[in-house]
Amino acid sequence: MNPQRDTEEEFEPGVHNPHRYEPKYAKSGVGQFSKVLIVVGAIMTAIGVIGGFSAMFLMKDGSHSVFLDLLMLAPLGFLMAFTGITGWVISGGK
Repeated sequence: MNPQRDTEEEFEPGVHNPHRYEPKYAKSGVGQFSKVLIVVGAIMTAIGVIGGFSAMFLMKDGSHSVFLDLLMLAPLGFLMAFTGITGWVISGGK
């Protein structure tokens, strides 16, 4: 006997049955929206970290620049990406 197949059958009976009935579910937009949140959050985090820290290290005179405000995008982008990952997992990962 295959131990891998026995453990799968234990949690979900009939998982390998080709005649098993699986109801059709209406697609929700949560999965797609979550993917968009992940991408936008990752881009915002990258822009915030790269732009903010490069402006911080390149300005030797200590002046405040608009580019230094880019650093504030990093936490917001991280929260958006985390929300997207959580929504994607809850929606079934599809």
